[in-house]
Amino acid sequence: MRYFMSIIPPADLKPEDVSQGLMDAMGPWMEKSLKEGTLISTGGLKPAAEGKRLIGASGVIAITDGPFAEAKEVLGGYAVFEAPDLEAATRLAGEFMQMHIDNGIKDMILELREIAGGANY
Repeated sequence: MRYFMSIIPPADLKPEDVSQGLMDAMGPWMEKSLKEGTLISTGGLKPAAEGKRLIGASGVIAITDGPFAEAKEVLGGYAVFEAPDLEAATRLAGEFMQMHIDNGIKDMILELREIAGGANY
């Protein structure tokens, strides 16, 4: 089964706050997980200030530029896991979070959900 993990960093985290230690830990973990087939895809997202939000309101599409003042939590990245069940996917997400905690990012949020349907190749 495929699982989508939303990565929600602390609101005040800046790119320069990401330590070299975290980058050094992520490389081997990602390489191992890709080789094992448990990590399908991952990536960071550019800042919300560089994005757009499309809202369907009464059948009309409204487009606004970021940042999005009403957003309390901003998605900073994602990962897609392949795991036999939610428990195994949760272990993978826990490893990912622990790497961040061990390298100074202690207040992040991960949201993990099974992908239902869609095109999963």
